[in-house]
Amino acid sequence: MKTLATDLDGTLYLDDVLIKGVESAYKSLILDNYKIFHTTNNSSQSTGVLAKKLSNLLNADIDLSSIITPLVVLKEYLTNKKLSIFVYGSKDVKDFVSSISNTVTNIEDSNFIIMGRVDSPSESELDLIAESIKSGKEGATLNKDLTYPISESEFKPGNGQIAKYIESKSQKELQSFGKEGELYSQYFLNKNIDVDYVIGDRVDTDIMFGNKLGATSILVESSIDNFMSEDFADRKFKDFPTFVSSIIN
Repeated sequence: MKTLATDLDGTLYLDDVLIKGVESAYKSLILDNYKIFHTTNNSSQSTGVLAKKLSNLLNADIDLSSIITPLVVLKEYLTNKKLSIFVYGSKDVKDFVSSISNTVTNIEDSNFIIMGRVDSPSESELDLIAESIKSGKEGATLNKDLTYPISESEFKPGNGQIAKYIESKSQKELQSFGKEGELYSQYFLNKNIDVDYVIGDRVDTDIMFGNKLGATSILVESSIDNFMSEDFADRKFKDFPTFVSSIIN
Protein backbone atom coordinates (compact mmCIF):
# COMPACT_ATOMS: atom_id res chain seq x y z
CA MET A 1 0.00 0.00 0.00
CA LYS A 2 1.31 3.44 -0.94
CA THR A 3 0.67 6.47 1.24
CA LEU A 4 -0.18 10.03 0.24
CA ALA A 5 -0.46 13.10 2.48
CA THR A 6 -2.55 15.81 0.91
CA ASP A 7 -3.11 19.41 1.91
CA LEU A 8 -6.73 20.61 2.12
CA ASP A 9 -7.21 24.39 1.65
CA GLY A 10 -6.06 25.35 -1.84
CA THR A 11 -5.39 21.73 -2.85
CA LEU A 12 -8.67 19.84 -2.45
CA TYR A 13 -11.00 22.82 -2.06
CA LEU A 14 -11.23 26.60 -2.05
CA ASP A 15 -13.72 28.49 0.10
CA ASP A 16 -15.47 25.21 0.97
CA VAL A 17 -15.95 24.42 -2.73
CA LEU A 18 -14.28 21.30 -4.08
CA ILE A 19 -11.80 21.98 -6.90
CA LYS A 20 -13.00 20.54 -10.21
CA GLY A 21 -12.13 16.87 -10.67
CA VAL A 22 -10.95 16.30 -7.10
CA GLU A 23 -13.74 13.92 -6.08
CA SER A 24 -13.14 11.44 -8.91
CA ALA A 25 -9.35 11.73 -8.49
CA TYR A 26 -9.63 11.09 -4.76
CA LYS A 27 -11.80 8.03 -5.26
CA SER A 28 -9.41 6.65 -7.87
CA LEU A 29 -6.65 6.77 -5.25
CA ILE A 30 -8.83 4.78 -2.85
CA LEU A 31 -9.58 2.21 -5.54
CA ASP A 32 -5.86 1.94 -6.23
CA ASN A 33 -5.31 1.07 -2.54
CA TYR A 34 -3.67 4.36 -1.47
CA LYS A 35 -3.70 5.31 2.20
CA ILE A 36 -4.53 9.02 2.39
CA PHE A 37 -3.61 11.38 5.21
CA HIS A 38 -5.34 14.77 5.28
CA THR A 39 -2.84 17.39 6.44
CA THR A 40 -3.61 21.01 7.18
CA ASN A 41 -2.32 24.04 9.05
CA ASN A 42 -5.94 24.96 9.86
CA SER A 43 -6.23 25.08 13.63
CA SER A 44 -9.63 26.75 13.84
CA GLN A 45 -11.63 23.55 13.31
CA SER A 46 -11.59 20.21 15.12
CA THR A 47 -10.71 16.97 13.35
CA GLY A 48 -14.36 15.97 13.70
CA VAL A 49 -15.57 19.08 11.89
CA LEU A 50 -12.96 18.63 9.15
CA ALA A 51 -13.84 14.94 8.74
CA LYS A 52 -17.53 15.80 8.31
CA LYS A 53 -16.66 18.54 5.83
CA LEU A 54 -14.43 16.25 3.77
CA SER A 55 -16.98 13.46 3.88
CA ASN A 56 -19.68 15.77 2.53
CA LEU A 57 -17.47 17.29 -0.17
CA LEU A 58 -15.93 14.03 -1.36
CA ASN A 59 -18.92 11.75 -0.78
CA ALA A 60 -16.52 9.37 0.96
CA ASP A 61 -15.90 7.92 4.40
CA ILE A 62 -13.10 9.78 6.20
CA ASP A 63 -11.08 8.16 8.98
CA LEU A 64 -10.78 10.65 11.84
CA SER A 65 -7.22 9.50 12.60
CA SER A 66 -6.16 10.40 9.04
CA ILE A 67 -6.63 14.13 9.71
CA ILE A 68 -3.50 15.78 11.10
CA THR A 69 -3.80 19.40 12.23
CA PRO A 70 -1.59 21.60 14.45
CA LEU A 71 -4.01 20.82 17.30
CA VAL A 72 -3.35 17.09 16.88
CA VAL A 73 0.40 17.74 16.98
CA LEU A 74 -0.06 20.04 19.98
CA LYS A 75 -2.00 17.38 21.89
CA GLU A 76 0.79 14.87 21.32
CA TYR A 77 3.40 17.45 22.39
CA LEU A 78 1.60 18.26 25.65
CA THR A 79 1.22 14.61 26.67
CA ASN A 80 2.79 14.07 30.11
CA LYS A 81 3.92 17.72 30.30
CA LYS A 82 2.85 19.78 33.31
CA LEU A 83 2.54 23.29 31.95
CA SER A 84 0.45 26.33 32.83
CA ILE A 85 -0.65 27.54 29.42
CA PHE A 86 -1.90 30.93 28.33
CA VAL A 87 -3.83 30.68 25.05
CA TYR A 88 -4.15 33.61 22.67
CA GLY A 89 -6.70 32.62 20.05
CA SER A 90 -10.31 31.75 19.33
CA LYS A 91 -12.71 30.30 21.89
CA ASP A 92 -12.57 26.95 20.08
CA VAL A 93 -8.79 26.82 20.42
CA LYS A 94 -8.96 27.85 24.08
CA ASP A 95 -11.58 25.18 24.78
CA PHE A 96 -9.50 22.53 23.02
CA VAL A 97 -6.32 23.31 24.93
CA SER A 98 -8.27 23.43 28.20
CA SER A 99 -9.60 19.95 27.47
CA ILE A 100 -6.12 18.43 27.23
CA SER A 101 -3.98 20.52 29.57
CA ASN A 102 -3.94 23.12 32.31
CA THR A 103 -4.73 26.63 31.08
CA VAL A 104 -4.66 29.96 32.88
CA THR A 105 -6.49 33.20 32.21
CA ASN A 106 -3.60 35.50 33.15
CA ILE A 107 -0.38 35.51 31.18
CA GLU A 108 1.53 36.28 34.38
CA ASP A 109 0.58 32.86 35.79
CA SER A 110 1.73 30.96 32.70
CA ASN A 111 4.99 29.32 31.77
CA PHE A 112 3.96 28.44 28.21
CA ILE A 113 2.18 30.67 25.68
CA ILE A 114 0.32 29.31 22.65
CA MET A 115 -0.78 31.64 19.88
CA GLY A 116 -3.58 31.05 17.42
CA ARG A 117 -5.26 33.28 14.85
CA VAL A 118 -7.71 36.01 15.85
CA ASP A 119 -9.68 38.25 13.50
CA SER A 120 -8.84 41.51 15.30
CA PRO A 121 -5.50 41.25 17.14
CA SER A 122 -4.92 43.61 20.06
CA GLU A 123 -1.56 45.34 19.73
CA SER A 124 -1.31 45.91 23.47
CA GLU A 125 -1.94 42.22 24.20
CA LEU A 126 0.56 41.17 21.53
CA ASP A 127 3.14 43.49 23.07
CA LEU A 128 2.51 41.92 26.48
CA ILE A 129 2.98 38.44 24.99
CA ALA A 130 6.19 39.51 23.25
CA GLU A 131 7.58 41.02 26.43
CA SER A 132 6.71 37.87 28.39
CA ILE A 133 8.51 35.67 25.87
CA LYS A 134 11.47 38.04 25.77
CA SER A 135 11.65 37.75 29.56
CA GLY A 136 11.89 33.96 29.43
CA LYS A 137 8.45 32.37 29.00
CA GLU A 138 8.27 29.67 26.33
CA GLY A 139 6.17 30.60 23.30
CA ALA A 140 4.74 28.67 20.37
CA THR A 141 2.39 29.29 17.49
CA LEU A 142 -0.11 26.92 15.91
CA ASN A 143 1.25 27.77 12.47
CA LYS A 144 3.15 30.45 10.59
CA ASP A 145 0.90 30.88 7.54
CA LEU A 146 1.04 34.54 6.52
CA THR A 147 -2.21 34.14 4.57
CA TYR A 148 -4.75 31.46 3.73
CA PRO A 149 -6.95 31.19 0.62
CA ILE A 150 -10.73 31.57 0.73
CA SER A 151 -11.16 31.70 -3.06
CA GLU A 152 -9.00 31.59 -6.19
CA SER A 153 -8.14 35.28 -5.79
CA GLU A 154 -8.94 36.21 -2.19
CA PHE A 155 -6.87 35.63 0.94
CA LYS A 156 -7.19 36.41 4.63
CA PRO A 157 -4.36 37.27 7.06
CA GLY A 158 -2.95 34.13 8.64
CA ASN A 159 -1.58 33.22 12.04
CA GLY A 160 1.93 33.79 10.75
CA GLN A 161 1.44 37.55 10.77
CA ILE A 162 0.89 37.47 14.53
CA ALA A 163 3.84 35.11 14.99
CA LYS A 164 6.08 37.36 12.91
CA TYR A 165 5.12 40.39 15.03
CA ILE A 166 5.82 38.51 18.27
CA GLU A 167 9.18 37.24 16.99
CA SER A 168 10.22 40.73 15.94
CA LYS A 169 9.23 42.28 19.26
CA SER A 170 10.63 39.52 21.48
CA GLN A 171 13.71 38.84 19.34
CA LYS A 172 13.05 35.13 19.81
CA GLU A 173 11.96 32.48 17.32
CA LEU A 174 8.69 30.72 18.08
CA GLN A 175 8.38 26.98 17.59
CA SER A 176 5.43 26.04 15.42
CA PHE A 177 2.98 23.16 15.47
CA GLY A 178 2.29 23.67 11.76
CA LYS A 179 3.79 21.94 8.74
CA GLU A 180 6.64 24.44 8.52
CA GLY A 181 7.85 23.48 12.00
CA GLU A 182 9.86 20.48 13.12
CA LEU A 183 7.12 19.19 15.44
CA TYR A 184 4.65 18.42 12.62
CA SER A 185 7.02 16.19 10.67
CA GLN A 186 8.29 14.68 13.93
CA TYR A 187 4.72 13.60 14.69
CA PHE A 188 4.73 11.45 11.54
CA LEU A 189 8.15 10.04 12.35
CA ASN A 190 7.18 9.23 15.94
CA LYS A 191 4.05 7.42 14.72
CA ASN A 192 6.11 5.49 12.13
CA ILE A 193 3.98 6.86 9.30
CA ASP A 194 5.85 6.37 6.02
CA VAL A 195 4.66 8.73 3.28
CA ASP A 196 5.37 8.24 -0.42
CA TYR A 197 3.90 11.53 -1.68
CA VAL A 198 3.16 14.88 -0.06
CA ILE A 199 1.01 17.19 -2.16
CA GLY A 200 0.07 20.81 -1.56
CA ASP A 201 -0.04 24.35 -2.90
CA ARG A 202 2.51 26.02 -0.60
CA VAL A 203 6.27 25.66 -0.81
CA ASP A 204 6.93 27.05 2.68
CA THR A 205 4.62 24.52 4.36
CA ASP A 206 3.61 21.55 2.19
CA ILE A 207 6.81 21.12 0.21
CA MET A 208 9.11 21.73 3.18
CA PHE A 209 7.06 19.19 5.18
CA GLY A 210 7.35 16.61 2.40
CA ASN A 211 11.07 17.14 2.08
CA LYS A 212 11.56 16.66 5.83
CA LEU A 213 9.82 13.30 5.58
CA GLY A 214 11.90 12.24 2.59
CA ALA A 215 8.72 11.89 0.53
CA THR A 216 8.25 12.91 -3.10
CA SER A 217 6.98 16.49 -2.79
CA ILE A 218 4.29 17.58 -5.24
CA LEU A 219 3.42 21.25 -5.78
CA VAL A 220 0.06 22.11 -7.33
CA GLU A 221 -0.75 25.50 -8.85
CA SER A 222 -4.40 25.64 -7.81
CA SER A 223 -4.10 28.41 -5.25
CA ILE A 224 -1.42 30.86 -4.13
CA ASP A 225 1.62 32.46 -5.74
CA ASN A 226 4.55 31.17 -3.71
CA PHE A 227 7.24 33.48 -2.35
CA MET A 228 9.73 30.61 -2.01
CA SER A 229 11.32 28.95 -5.02
CA GLU A 230 9.17 26.24 -6.55
CA ASP A 231 12.38 24.33 -7.27
CA PHE A 232 12.16 22.91 -3.74
CA ALA A 233 9.36 20.67 -5.03
CA ASP A 234 10.24 17.38 -6.68
CA ARG A 235 7.42 17.74 -9.21
CA LYS A 236 4.84 20.36 -10.20
CA PHE A 237 1.32 19.91 -11.55
CA LYS A 238 -1.62 22.11 -12.46
CA ASP A 239 -3.85 20.64 -9.76
CA PHE A 240 -4.62 17.58 -7.64
CA PRO A 241 -6.50 15.65 -10.38
CA THR A 242 -3.66 16.15 -12.86
CA PHE A 243 -1.15 14.75 -10.39
CA VAL A 244 -3.35 11.77 -9.53
CA SER A 245 -3.78 10.87 -13.18
CA SER A 246 0.03 10.70 -13.46
CA ILE A 247 0.35 7.98 -10.80
CA ILE A 248 -2.81 5.95 -11.45
CA ASN A 249 -2.49 3.48 -14.30
